[in-house]
Amino acid sequence: MVGAPGSGPVVGGGATEPERFFTLLELAELCGVPANVVRRWVDRGLLQPQRGSVQQFSFRSLGVARTLLQFWRAGWTAPRIERGWRLSRTVVADADAALAGMLASIGNKRLTVRTADGRLLEPTGQQLFDFPAANAVAESPSTLSLRSPADWFQIGVDAEAAGRVEDAVRAYERALCGDNPEAHFNLGNCYYALRRRAEAATQFEAATGCAPDYAEAWNNLGIVRGELGDRDGAVDALQRALQLVPYYADAHYNLAETLAVVGDLDGARRHWRAYLSFDPNSRWADRVRRRLQSHGER
Repeated sequence: MVGAPGSGPVVGGGATEPERFFTLLELAELCGVPANVVRRWVDRGLLQPQRGSVQQFSFRSLGVARTLLQFWRAGWTAPRIERGWRLSRTVVADADAALAGMLASIGNKRLTVRTADGRLLEPTGQQLFDFPAANAVAESPSTLSLRSPADWFQIGVDAEAAGRVEDAVRAYERALCGDNPEAHFNLGNCYYALRRRAEAATQFEAATGCAPDYAEAWNNLGIVRGELGDRDGAVDALQRALQLVPYYADAHYNLAETLAVVGDLDGARRHWRAYLSFDPNSRWADRVRRRLQSHGER
């Protein structure tokens, strides 16, 4: 649901233009990333909603999100960004500058922070001298673009966005080296799109193994387990997603549907009501209201 824009402060007796706020979905669209990625950033405290029960974000949050986007494209997970940002603030006090300075770490094995005056620092405060590699110019861009799992991850993201799901699968499979739950998650989504349910479940399980607080992976794992006939496993996974993110509307919906199948109508009604409280204007809301009515609720 798109919330109403907030009002800006009054300065010098005259009204300013209303401050523009963005919903999570709008923020994701503006950054060109899936909504679950932005939700991960919010859950890890990388983005802070500004107000209200419906999460809304300011222009500053949009700028932060666009910086986070560069890390995500390089294959950085939300926990990795969070840890790095926390450490970077030990040498750069301003939070936004510390995050932007961390961009110097992309492609490197250790965390570094670029300060406003151009210095390159480690979180200990040790200054580094970053001379370009002697052979960097000699290597072609095509060679450099295929070197790391992070590069393959970005190739997969681009292929998936273009609808080339099988190409995305091949790229994500090459991106699985290292601890990257996003690669497992995206690969699971691609397998699911290709109706390879068992392989999708394996990847969602791997994502939760790398990042036990990955609510979206638990949600998708619950969906796939249910479709594979593992109803108890589906309920367990969806409950785990909601333990991590209690306002996760989609997980409430999926858990309600699963509980209805196994005959727990009281539980199903509880989670359908929760879904409506968090997402009352979605395209599924009327269907949920009909579900409640057909199961004895007015």
